[in-house]
Amino acid sequence: MHTILGDLYFWRILGAGLLFMLLFPSVSYFVNRRWCKGELVIVRSEVMLLAALVFVLAIICEATLNPLYEFFFGEKLWVYRVLPLHDGNVSALAALVWTSYGVHLYFLNQTLERWLGDNPRRNHLKAMLIGAEAPLLWEVLGNGYFLLTVGEFYAYYLPGELFHFTSVRVIPLYMLCIFLGLQVYEHLRTRALGWEWTAGCFASGTVILGLG
Repeated sequence: MHTILGDLYFWRILGAGLLFMLLFPSVSYFVNRRWCKGELVIVRSEVMLLAALVFVLAIICEATLNPLYEFFFGEKLWVYRVLPLHDGNVSALAALVWTSYGVHLYFLNQTLERWLGDNPRRNHLKAMLIGAEAPLLWEVLGNGYFLLTVGEFYAYYLPGELFHFTSVRVIPLYMLCIFLGLQVYEHLRTRALGWEWTAGCFASGTVILGLG
């Protein structure tokens, strides 16, 4: 009976993750298309590249920064409660959730470029805005979504100033990671690299999850 219930819970989680993967980018597309006045451009190879890049870089950052924060400050920033891996620093559902966020970031990046124009510090401003938007909006909504669909926090934030849905303490770390990630993405995108780079990022992320 325990095995059957466990399997049912796993499929419930997987179903919630797949629905999230459809819902989140769709909402982002329509919102950013409106902000771009209908001029949102989709280049499939670039979307896939950014989705794969966000996936692998995000889990690398999670698996390293959270233990480092614990080492220096005595507690972690978050613990994943849905399919946790790597001592709770990463979730196996990252393959769906982080790639979805990468698609959102592709759309949001176009909106911010439209708003910021040719500002010489554009990437710094992007990192600041996205670094605040990610935890304060999407992590709160994402945790709310998983509480409703599977009855559990996706990522439980140990600092409790925002009811454990997220924490303002992650914002500086997010800004740094996003800034570096945007630099890597622009470097790869402008060189019009082949699909093997996208496939390599997905494969690398999958291997990292498998090691957890």
